[in-house]
Amino acid sequence: MSVPEIRFGTEGWRGVIADDFTVANVRLVTHALARHLKEAQPPGEGVLIAYDCRALSEVFAQAAAQVMSSYGFPVFIAPRPVSSPAAAHAVIKRGMQGALMFTASHNPPIFHGIKFKPHYGGAALTDITQSIERHLAALMGDRERYTQPVETSAQPHTLDPVPDYLEHVHQFIRVDELYEAPYRVVTDAMHGSGAGYLKSLIARLGMEVHALREERNPYFGGVNPEPIPQNLQPLLHAVKQLKAHVGIAIDGDGDRIGAVDEHGNFVDSHRIFAITLRHLIEQRNLTGGVVKTFSVSQMVDKLCTHYNLPIHVTPIGFKFIVEKMLDGGVLMGGEESGGIGVTDYMVERDGVMMGMLLLEAMATSGRTLSELVDEVFAITGPYHYYRIDAHFERSQMPALREQLQSLELREVLNTPVAERDTLDGIKHILEDGSWVLMRASGTEPVVRIYAEARTPDGARHLAEQGHFILKQMIGA
Repeated sequence: MSVPEIRFGTEGWRGVIADDFTVANVRLVTHALARHLKEAQPPGEGVLIAYDCRALSEVFAQAAAQVMSSYGFPVFIAPRPVSSPAAAHAVIKRGMQGALMFTASHNPPIFHGIKFKPHYGGAALTDITQSIERHLAALMGDRERYTQPVETSAQPHTLDPVPDYLEHVHQFIRVDELYEAPYRVVTDAMHGSGAGYLKSLIARLGMEVHALREERNPYFGGVNPEPIPQNLQPLLHAVKQLKAHVGIAIDGDGDRIGAVDEHGNFVDSHRIFAITLRHLIEQRNLTGGVVKTFSVSQMVDKLCTHYNLPIHVTPIGFKFIVEKMLDGGVLMGGEESGGIGVTDYMVERDGVMMGMLLLEAMATSGRTLSELVDEVFAITGPYHYYRIDAHFERSQMPALREQLQSLELREVLNTPVAERDTLDGIKHILEDGSWVLMRASGTEPVVRIYAEARTPDGARHLAEQGHFILKQMIGA
């Protein structure tokens, strides 16, 4: 039987349930994590085991708890599904050495995964994941031994991180601005582990709130738990039907955000990033550097120029933002997929906190969400974004990745290319300032095509042209 390759990507290890993501392999990876902690000896005491709403989450969590206990660590296990930010906050609040969070985030329901949250409560940096992979490679020589059940007399303690986490969010938000604000809010948990969080925080402030898709469903109602328009039809419909002021969605493990304005229009993460950045500067009088990943809108660059703030661009993956946050001097950072974080709150992205901060921006300014978008455009000019997830056969991906590396276009849709940037994937920046980025996923047989232009049609046409170019590469 072939041994599956286990690699830590930008957020951890992900695999297909019952294919490569098995209880046996979870034990193997947990041995490697435990050995990393024994060697690195980070500050703190104890390890949290937490999990989301996916199939077999509790089974994987129990297997990991047994292995971790066998190394002598005090082990705490969540009694119910919790969000990734809630697990990260517990690490900080309780002074732990880290947390194992069982989640595949926004990936399809056939996937599961492990995110490791080190002692600082954010994404594991590259040197940490490399250390874990090094220990994993050393264990592979006796793989059969390290995939077996372990016997330990130590029993994990039960720890529910949610109450402390919700209080932390509440304390960070300017509750006086929001208390009894005349808003009708619709929330959408997408059947994920952040269910109930926004509802309880908003209701606590005396606002009217309607919650969607709160019940656990490991198939996420037939869509991927990513807060993008095609997956948010119930929220888009409910905002219109209820004449709500805003809709807020979070992803499968609660660390990403999407929104819907009062007209029922989707508001993407780029605009949420821009609105909340402007709010923190103008209303909270905060300052500092801004970090964005390679696929985030130029709106953020324009705002940084306007406010004279330094900006850093990183490869895709929140761990690269966390690295900058830990270095100091960073106000906030964000990525295209909806993960946005504010350093003063926590060195981690959090969809729930960002949803509350968006409400704060509305209440403080007295503006609707669509008006806040227009005010950003008044500074930056209009920017529109479009993304296509192009699915291919797994067998096609190696050749496609190789061809992408050498792709060099002279023009796209009759507009000359001004610059080609290969920081992460291949981005062609055109003379008119629009751009198209093609990047192969590290976990799925998917190439994501990102595009931005001054008009909605312009962005869509760029992305579609990128998709056409990819299909030409494989002769489709």
